[in-house]
Amino acid sequence: MPEISHVRIQVPEQGPLNRILREGGAQSFPQWLYAEPGDDSRIVWWGIRDAPTQMLDVPEASDARHGLFPRAVDDWTEAPRGLVLATVDADRAAADLAPALGDAWTDATQDDLLGARCRRMTLGRSTLILAEPSTEGYAAACLARFGEGPIAMVLDGTTSAGRASTTNPVTGSPSTYVRIGPGTAPTLIFLPAR
Repeated sequence: MPEISHVRIQVPEQGPLNRILREGGAQSFPQWLYAEPGDDSRIVWWGIRDAPTQMLDVPEASDARHGLFPRAVDDWTEAPRGLVLATVDADRAAADLAPALGDAWTDATQDDLLGARCRRMTLGRSTLILAEPSTEGYAAACLARFGEGPIAMVLDGTTSAGRASTTNPVTGSPSTYVRIGPGTAPTLIFLPAR
């Protein structure tokens, strides 16, 4: 069964990310997350294991849709609780990913903190979320800056920092959103442990 296996981000400094993870309850840096130095904070790419990624029609790197598509990463470590992909058209994005992931998408809650209508798909221990902007909010800003692709990571934990929400697109239950930097920096969505 396909499962999200890796998220690679870039951050100007790793210290603030480590602090946010510790405050959220992470005892160690998640195995599925790799942080590299970069000028701004963003998710560079995401990986999936046990999926026929060769069936995907991945556009060139210069195409705004390129970040929507996963890379094949076959490390059998823990998996993230979830990953949020911003897209300008959820129907088209679901069709683009279908050759490798199938079409078992279900509607999820409208997410006011992401400013998006969401759909979700369970992939092993993870949930993949498609977030189509419904306002000129966070998802729309990320799309304008980076194109389609990952904008938020979902993990188990609780934190007093960030913005509390009564819902989230993974479980529909309360959660806390913490942005790891200003503007369009990636968001960590903390969910109470299962």
